[in-house]
Amino acid sequence: MQALDISRLTTWARRWVGVERHFWRMMWRSSRPLVLALLLVVALRGVGIWLMVHASGQALEALTVGSDRVWFWLAMTAIGLALEPLAEAWQNSAAYALQARLTRQQVTMLAEAANAPHGIEHLEDPATRARFTEIESYLRGMFGVNAMQSVWAVLGYAAVGLGGFVAVAQWSWPAALWTLLAFRLLHASWTRYLDVTLRDLVEEGSVERREADYLRSLPLDRGAAKELRLFGMTPWVLRRYSEVWTIAFTGVWQRRDRAVRGAFVGAFATALMLIGSYAWAGHAAWTGSLAIGGAVTVLQGLMQMAALGALGDVNVQAVRARFYENEIRELRADFGLPPQLVEGGEQAGRVPEERSGGGVSRPAMVDITDVTFTYPSRTEPVFRNLDLHIPAGQSVAIVGVNGVGKSTLIKLLCGLYRPDTGTVRVDGKDPAEDDASRRRVATIFQDFVRYQLSLEDNVALPLLSDAFAAGDSAGGVAEHRHTADTALRDAAGTDVLTRVGDDWSTVLEPGYAGGTDLSGGQWQRVALARALTAVSAGAGVLVLDEPTAALDVRAEAEIFSRFLEVTQGVTTILVSHRLSSVRHADRIVVLGPDGVVQDGSHDELLGDGGPYAEMFHLQAARFAAAGAGATEMAGEC
Repeated sequence: MQALDISRLTTWARRWVGVERHFWRMMWRSSRPLVLALLLVVALRGVGIWLMVHASGQALEALTVGSDRVWFWLAMTAIGLALEPLAEAWQNSAAYALQARLTRQQVTMLAEAANAPHGIEHLEDPATRARFTEIESYLRGMFGVNAMQSVWAVLGYAAVGLGGFVAVAQWSWPAALWTLLAFRLLHASWTRYLDVTLRDLVEEGSVERREADYLRSLPLDRGAAKELRLFGMTPWVLRRYSEVWTIAFTGVWQRRDRAVRGAFVGAFATALMLIGSYAWAGHAAWTGSLAIGGAVTVLQGLMQMAALGALGDVNVQAVRARFYENEIRELRADFGLPPQLVEGGEQAGRVPEERSGGGVSRPAMVDITDVTFTYPSRTEPVFRNLDLHIPAGQSVAIVGVNGVGKSTLIKLLCGLYRPDTGTVRVDGKDPAEDDASRRRVATIFQDFVRYQLSLEDNVALPLLSDAFAAGDSAGGVAEHRHTADTALRDAAGTDVLTRVGDDWSTVLEPGYAGGTDLSGGQWQRVALARALTAVSAGAGVLVLDEPTAALDVRAEAEIFSRFLEVTQGVTTILVSHRLSSVRHADRIVVLGPDGVVQDGSHDELLGDGGPYAEMFHLQAARFAAAGAGATEMAGEC
């Protein structure tokens, strides 16, 4: 048992040294001048305290013996009293400046880690997402933005404590070392407790806590608040929040109780050792071996050394700062990234794909060969030995009932997932491995992003990415505006321009000054314009993955027809469960549980009388019966 305890202590000590070394390295990388300045002012705080403690004792001693040096020591006492708070103020100012630089570095490192894997499997893993969420919440929260204040406050207190240590050591080195050991024992035992508690909170409770945080935020959310009131759901949400929160923290509380026992043992041992220190000094003063001035100095020194022990909340936040910095390091290590920022790596920039004349890029060829794919959370594969070839420049519609893998196929094509077996190629390259190949695919997903950016940025994002990669983030504004304007008009988005009063700088979010929101159809056209803009950035395959599912059949058919019209000559893939919307595609591929079950043109598939014809006639009959104006669709029948 004793050997096991020593082994655990050794492991913890090694980990502590590694965390501490990394933390200082990252502060140093964020700003060397500020770290050096902070070390200097921290040292001044220690000197100030020592000068005040030592000089005050000497002044009292000079006063008792009638020495004329009393005024000198009183002046030194005053200097010491003034130096410590001044140095503390300088320390706070420098810590704030260092915080800004360190936070920028941390956020960049976290974003780099999130973007490091080529796919998105890690972002759909609950445990990994929980880690990212926990770190991001800390960095933008009150404790994260004030971390350097706490870290350097602890170091400042340590300097104060060392100033007291020197004052005591001038009388007795053994007494000073004994007291130092007592306070460091207290500090180590409570730091160990805090380390265990923080790691437990992040690694064990985050998934459940995320659910509780989500439930807590629902009454405050603009969209959810309406339904909560309409359906009277608020009491249920609050009760559910309480239940989930209790489940999430029951284990945490139990482990915290066990961890705190060691901290209490350390506190008790420290109390006994400090009683010995004060008794030591008291005995020396009682026997006359320590003069009155020296006794004042020693007692003040012992009190100042308390700054070397546990410091309450400020120490908690200093430990937390190190903990989350190490979490970023470990998260980056999980994705094969070094502990510091990547400089000059492959993500530092890219060259846009070759463009052909007329502002339209070279169409790409798509080959999906013998692909089998299974989601990590499932046991049954979505695809088994799937084969699909799309020549460059062809328009293809992917249809099928829900759950056959239409959207999964698009994710594989975009390189967001890797197949279990088989290959996915765009112009002969693997989009799951090659960035340039993945950028040849521009996709509008069903849950496309409504960026809280200006209209221009929403449409021209692919061009902005190219400009940034080329080191010209501020250049080409006029060209971008012209391309974005053309794309939006091609996407039948003139009503969007009318909505914003032809002001491309309008933010598409009403929560911003001068901002506005768009209707669902208008957002569809902005997303389509963004995909068309991607053609100018080098995309050779354009994909619509049911982004219009929320629209009526006529609106969807209009958008799909417009999409095919303005992308003539570009490889296009349309995914929809409404067959009337995609009948004008060059080719229609019907997916079933066993892969591709039909492949041909609209007329060919209707003539075959297979699953496609059955689905088409069923949908036509439904729309006709509902009076949905499916005249055109029924006419095809």
